Amino acid sequence: MTKEEILKYLFAKRDLTAGVQDARHDAYEAKQAFAAQTKSLKRQTIGIVIGLMILLPFITGAATNIAGNVLGVIAMFACWGGMVYAIILYFKKKKLAAQIVEQANEKITQEMSAQSYIDGKADFPDKFYSFWTIDRLIHLVNENRATTLQEAFNVAENQDFQNDQLALQQENLSVNQSTNKLSAISAAANVFTALNTRK
Repeated sequence: MTKEEILKYLFAKRDLTAGVQDARHDAYEAKQAFAAQTKSLKRQTIGIVIGLMILLPFITGAATNIAGNVLGVIAMFACWGGMVYAIILYFKKKKLAAQIVEQANEKITQEMSAQSYIDGKADFPDKFYSFWTIDRLIHLVNENRATTLQEAFNVAENQDFQNDQLALQQENLSVNQSTNKLSAISAAANVFTALNTRK
């Protein structure tokens, strides 16, 4: 295959995976929005409940002093009702946000079960059948870093291996740094303890 034929083939494969990539991106954004909304809703609900719990004695006391025990009891039930309503509203909104995430995940499944996507996958390695991986293969061929499709696969696989190794090295480095910090803290504590016991 010539360079142009390889690129044409890869562009066609990338186009077949674009729908799945878009659905995955939407699902990612929905999950991020769900996490942020859940955190915000939790803070709001806790704030409302605590606020009403703090105000409950003042509201019932004021209502009792002004209009008697009946209004005090009504004010107390109103505060408790407000707390329960805030909690119910929290769970409703959380469920609605979870449904959006579920719909986004269903869209991924739908896109992956499209016949064109499945047909495109038939003559292409599973490991490389994603929008961004195919895009990377296109860049490798465009930059003349690979002259055949097999070379492009090999270079991409080698890059993945190197990235995995680099990630492992970074992880090991961070573990070593935290161990060194803990050792320094422990040594300082031992010196401090030794100085205190000497007196």
